[in-house]
Amino acid sequence: MGKSYRHSYKSYDNDEREERGHIPVFINLDEVFITESTVQKLLDRDGGQIEQMRRDFEDGREMVRCVLRHRAGGGYNIEDGRHRVIAAKLAGICFIEAIVVG
Repeated sequence: MGKSYRHSYKSYDNDEREERGHIPVFINLDEVFITESTVQKLLDRDGGQIEQMRRDFEDGREMVRCVLRHRAGGGYNIEDGRHRVIAAKLAGICFIEAIVVG
């Protein structure tokens, strides 16, 4: 697998991110597209990791931002952070902090 978007952002400080248009925003999880088959595949493969992230969300711990891209039909596709999106949905979170690219 290649590097995630998270790796490419590590070298930028907050001012540089804002200059490049990568300002963190809160996105309604209902607008984030992920198929049920992808959710099930990831739960089967990485259920323990997702469960820990769900508990982290419920406990109010700070999480790494997801990276999303606008979807042609509306909403967003996930570029980085599928596990976090699933965990947030399982935790009953309505909004997730993300960086929208593209």
